[in-house]
Amino acid sequence: MRDREQLLTLIRNVLNSNGIVSIIDQDMASFGYLLGLEVAAEYIESGSYTWLVSYEPLQSLLRDMERLGIEYGEHLGKTLFIFDAFGSMKGIEPEMDGVLTLKGYLDDNVFVLKYGRLVSKIIETLEPRPESAIVVGHLESGICRLFQNPLKVQRRLWNLFLEVPLRLSAVKTYLLPECPGMDDLAYFYSDLVIESFLENDERKLVVTKGGEDEP
Repeated sequence: MRDREQLLTLIRNVLNSNGIVSIIDQDMASFGYLLGLEVAAEYIESGSYTWLVSYEPLQSLLRDMERLGIEYGEHLGKTLFIFDAFGSMKGIEPEMDGVLTLKGYLDDNVFVLKYGRLVSKIIETLEPRPESAIVVGHLESGICRLFQNPLKVQRRLWNLFLEVPLRLSAVKTYLLPECPGMDDLAYFYSDLVIESFLENDERKLVVTKGGEDEP
């Protein structure tokens, strides 16, 4: 089993090769998803173009970033963009520059269509246009509370990701108890999958796809 620093190195290697990493929490108390934000912090703070998507209330994401000491303020709206999927579906207006939402009527199909247009619009406005970017999906399991057919929406969003005209890497995190079945899609699309769980009150992080774990 790899230690935390070895896992971080493995994740960086996959992302630097334009790969996709999924971190799946098997329970609600192992907090493996914070590893995804820890990696994202390196890209955010270095000024790399970062598209951060939150399916949980925005304040929950910002608290997690502040807990990890992530300095995001000076990059927000410049090289860091936060898409508030939760706020979009709940009709919550953003109060910070660089936080984006979708307006008007939204259902499963309309959300995906409008989201695709928003991504294209943002890319067109970037000067100079970047060759690459990282996408960070924060607790994408929250999608199950927002849509009628969450797995179908997630599948379409994965396909949309593959159509973006940039070299993209991605790290996506999930709380599996909140959205059973989401792990099947994560395994299908991801180059590296890490599962987090508690065992005898000890937090475990195990590579289950994309690397052979040490005994």
